[in-house]
Amino acid sequence: MFPQADIVCGGSYRRGKASCGDMDIVITHPDGKSHIGFLTKYVKRLKDINFLREDLVFRIHSEEGTDSGVDTYFGLCTYPEMIEDIMDKYLPKTLIVYPRDIYAFGLIAWTGNDVLNGRLRILAESKGFRLDDTGLFPATHSSGEKRGSKGSASLKFATEKQVFDFVGVPMGGAQSKEFVKF
Repeated sequence: MFPQADIVCGGSYRRGKASCGDMDIVITHPDGKSHIGFLTKYVKRLKDINFLREDLVFRIHSEEGTDSGVDTYFGLCTYPEMIEDIMDKYLPKTLIVYPRDIYAFGLIAWTGNDVLNGRLRILAESKGFRLDDTGLFPATHSSGEKRGSKGSASLKFATEKQVFDFVGVPMGGAQSKEFVKF
């Protein structure tokens, strides 16, 4: 359905945890344009086969050119072999489609836990930058602000390792139990 796409299961699964309470799937395409409109078709396909059962949030920005072009789906999915108990029947599912030029930031945000992501943001701020899932931006300060606001243009990094190197944090293997080693 999406030839040559880069699709990564993030979150606790990617960090090598023994169990996962949800599924975070981060997607891009190397050509930098085929991701546009993909999520709408993919969600429809997953609903057609009764995998996705409930929509919670569905935002398409790639076609509108808003929110850095990131498309997001939050919903509930099921597996045929899941126990019929209602609490075990539905599993939260997140699908996020990023433009290629900001994919590394999305992978970091959707792989790291809250502690790691917070620490990376603090380290970026100590260097005069704002880090989020769409980029690493020079921070701009106005009077009365404790933290700087995002500047307009992000630094460009093709890989997670380049981002970690920039903020000064050694990165563990993506499949290791420790995504990052402090």
